Amino acid sequence: MFNQKHALTIAKKLGCAFREGKAHQYADLFVQGKLIVSFGIRRASREVGHGHIPRDLNITQKQSRDLHDCTLSKEEYLEVLRQKNLLAEPSSKTKPEDQPKTPDEKK
Repeated sequence: MFNQKHALTIAKKLGCAFREGKAHQYADLFVQGKLIVSFGIRRASREVGHGHIPRDLNITQKQSRDLHDCTLSKEEYLEVLRQKNLLAEPSSKTKPEDQPKTPDEKK
């Protein structure tokens, strides 16, 4: 079971921005300026369950645990989201057909 400590560790590892709510602190992950995932971190008790974390991150319980334990990196997590078509490829990886043609190739 995930608790507040686990949720904070995952949020920091992903480089999330934090914002305050009434009962929760929220962790927002932005990639290329777009909000990708957001999850609440309860303030009440450090041991209150955060079982919603895997669902909110769109990954399995094991992948969430791996993310916390540093056996799944941020880049690997983002790749999982790409494989699920929840995140577009990075804009720096332009497909060859999308790249401008050189003068020799235009002929």
